[in-house]
Amino acid sequence: MSLLPSSDDDVEAQQEGELQVLGIDDEQTSEVLDAISSETARAVLSHVYADPSTPSVIAEDIGESVQTVSYHLQKLRDAGAIEVADTRYSEKGHEMNVYGPADDPVVVFVGTDERRTGLITVIKRFLSAIAVVIATSYTIGYVIEDSIFFGIRFAVSDGGGPDIPFAIAFLTGGLFVLSVIAIWIAWRRYRD
Repeated sequence: MSLLPSSDDDVEAQQEGELQVLGIDDEQTSEVLDAISSETARAVLSHVYADPSTPSVIAEDIGESVQTVSYHLQKLRDAGAIEVADTRYSEKGHEMNVYGPADDPVVVFVGTDERRTGLITVIKRFLSAIAVVIATSYTIGYVIEDSIFFGIRFAVSDGGGPDIPFAIAFLTGGLFVLSVIAIWIAWRRYRD
C-alpha cells in the first residue's frame, strides 16, 4: 500500500513526484509511524537514504540479520518511505533488489486542513527559492569565478587554506538569507 494523498490536487502532485503532506489522522500516517517505530527500522531507513543497497549489504552494515532487515524493508516499502531503485545479480546469479529513497517525500503534519495547505505552499516556495539560489550560484561560479574585475579576485580565502570559490560563498549566503526569511515567516504566523 502506498501513501495516497486525500484530495484530487494532492493526487496530481504525487504523480509528479512532489511533496506529500499527511495529516496526523490519515490512515497512511499510522502505517508510516508503525514502519519507523523501532531503532532497527530507522537504521535501515537511514542506510537506504544514505546509500541505496541490497538487504544483505544493509544487514552487514548495520549489524542485523538479513531476515530482520528484509522485514523492515518490506514495511518501509509498504508505507511508501522507500522503493526498489534497481536490480542487481549476486555472484551466484540470483536477482537482488536494491532499495532506495521513495520519489515522493512525506511529511506528517498535525493541524487543520487550512494550515496543512498553507504548509505545502510554504514548503514549495522555499524549495523553489533554494533551487533559484543554487542555479544562480552555479551561474555566478561559472561566469566569474577566478576572474578579475576592477582588480578584485572573486574568491574568498579562509586565511591560509585553499580559496573558497565565490559561488560556494554566494550559495552559503543565499541559503542563510532564505533561512532567516523562513524563520521570520514562521515566527509571524506563530505569533498571529
